[in-house]
Amino acid sequence: MSAVLLQTLAWTGVLIAVVLVLRRPVSRHFGPEAAYALWALPLLRLIVPPLVLPAWMAPKTAPAAAPELPALQAAAPADAVVWEAVAAPSIPPAPVEPAGFDLFAALAAWPIAETLLLLWLGGAGVFLALRFAAYFTLRDQLLAEGREVGRIPGLFGKVRLIETPATNAPLAMGVLDPVIALPPGFLALHDREARDLALAHELAHHRGGDLLVNVLVQPLFALHWWNPLGRYGWLALRRDQEAACDARVMARRTAHERAAYAALIARFAAAPGTAHHAALTAPMACPVLGEKSIIHRLRSLSMSDLSPRRRLAGRALLGAGLLALPLTASITYAATESVQEAPEPPAPPAPPAPPVPPSPPLAPEAPEAPEPPEAPEPPTIVMLERKGESGTEVTEHVWRDGEGKERRVRMVFRDAPDAKVLSRRLEGVHAADAAQRAEMLAALRTSLAEADRALADLPRIIDEAMLESNAWRDEAGRQRVVVKHGCAPGGEEVSETTGKDGTQVVRICQRRIMASARKGLEEAREEIARDKDIPEDTRKEMLRHFDRQLERWRDKEV
Repeated sequence: MSAVLLQTLAWTGVLIAVVLVLRRPVSRHFGPEAAYALWALPLLRLIVPPLVLPAWMAPKTAPAAAPELPALQAAAPADAVVWEAVAAPSIPPAPVEPAGFDLFAALAAWPIAETLLLLWLGGAGVFLALRFAAYFTLRDQLLAEGREVGRIPGLFGKVRLIETPATNAPLAMGVLDPVIALPPGFLALHDREARDLALAHELAHHRGGDLLVNVLVQPLFALHWWNPLGRYGWLALRRDQEAACDARVMARRTAHERAAYAALIARFAAAPGTAHHAALTAPMACPVLGEKSIIHRLRSLSMSDLSPRRRLAGRALLGAGLLALPLTASITYAATESVQEAPEPPAPPAPPAPPVPPSPPLAPEAPEAPEPPEAPEPPTIVMLERKGESGTEVTEHVWRDGEGKERRVRMVFRDAPDAKVLSRRLEGVHAADAAQRAEMLAALRTSLAEADRALADLPRIIDEAMLESNAWRDEAGRQRVVVKHGCAPGGEEVSETTGKDGTQVVRICQRRIMASARKGLEEAREEIARDKDIPEDTRKEMLRHFDRQLERWRDKEV
């Protein structure tokens, strides 16, 4: 049992380390939801049962050396072999004198492995007890003075909306009794857009089963309570969970709503008193996850719109990992039977049986009469002839030749292909190709127009974020978050720095956003150019649209 536990600990630790390495590249190429799904690998490895193989498949071990036998001495004439055991003279054992307490002997006899196993499992139990005790304490504090203001359908039933003075930000908790804790007066806020987005985020946690995931992964990280990978893995899981929740909320949203949502995340992160350290809760902003968590979530908002091919590739990657997971299962062998039955004494040989007299030879069977040959099929002559709408016509002629033998021939008359019918069929095929081509070009023109509108609205969205950041002030009247135009050296599209006075400066680089959009358009053009399933003329027309769009964007950059 201890060997299975140790193998489970080792493999889950390896899988946690692998996910920590792969989560960022997977999120960048396949989206934040694919990175969040990677955490299913160490969780499922925790419950993979050991494989029990038959005993004969166990590796062979070297046989133990046979004990030495006492010396034997021949004491008989050559014609009679008799062996006599010569016993060694018995020597009385030396008297054992009583000795004092030996510390080294006691340490050598101490079961170190069993003690370490008990300490490990005991620490895991304490970890789980503290984690769930903190959660239930926070839940009791939130619901003590709470007042229910409504209910919303969720994954496991109705989600209760509770206004309570014990929180300053929306907070989702509970699995069997789902709750969203709200600060007093939250539903009466004048900024309805920000209020609805915050509620949609917490409700997405409930409908996506994130609270249930937080409960199920606790035994996994409890086994690694002494391992730094356990803490880093838990923080990374929560960051990926928040980014995946943001992606679900922002699916099929407009660019304006995305900008408002990004500003809402930054506002909750900068507001004081919004961090909850309980393990099983899901707040709108998670400052407890570190400063880079907000940047990770803002960056992930631009990774939600993925092509179907990338989404399919991400699912295939996760499926391959799940298929390979049983290869890490612990292997045990069935126990062999230790008691062997004594061999039975051989039975005396039976007397030989008398020989059987030979049987008389059998008469040969008469040969079967050959079957009469089948009559040959009459030859068939196929003739193409216009016969209106009658279809195929078959006529068979029978006559006798000069020797009196019967002759047959089958005449098959088939309609020749009608030129008008073929023309109508070809017109239908061309019409279908033209409709498909028009549909593809219309979808492409619509997508490019939406991209133009999104980039055209970008300066206005940045200006609105700058104006709104002026209102984000603390109780002392100091501005806590500043949104600026500009590109940080070596930074990305959105970068964040913190000044000495604690002010967070968010820089939005319009030039890099434009370059990233142009790069995405160039990659899409290359995929269209390589796709041989698209008809040649349609592909050329689509590439001309891409080239014109890229030329317009280059003119804007100049």
